[in-house]
Amino acid sequence: MILLRILQGLALGGEYGGAATYVAEHAPQNRRGYFTSWIQITATLGLFVSLGVILTTRSIMGEEAFAATGWRIPFLISIFLVGLSLYIRYSLRESPLYIKLKERSRFPQTFGESFWQSVGLAKCLLALSGARWGKA
Repeated sequence: MILLRILQGLALGGEYGGAATYVAEHAPQNRRGYFTSWIQITATLGLFVSLGVILTTRSIMGEEAFAATGWRIPFLISIFLVGLSLYIRYSLRESPLYIKLKERSRFPQTFGESFWQSVGLAKCLLALSGARWGKA
């Protein structure tokens, strides 16, 4: 169970970063902060809604029934949310910025080109160290 929770956390980290990038690339240039702030707001809203579903289920079923089998009901309800998220994911299109860069062929073609060229490696190290400095 602990390993699954760790995997869930790693997946959430990847999804969050991807969502922020996707929204920022589609948002108007002067409103990117506003649009990407909704990602954080909806993450917190999801926590409160899930707590509401759990508390409602517990109050309807009672403590003993919830402890025995009722705790599964919120997970079953989430199946609909998984379906909705899959529908949304498969209906997304590439960002206009990505399409523009791809047309210009400005992307590295291999992993080696991305990281082992002097400019690619320098940018990668700068980004990694900058991320670490922010936590110090």
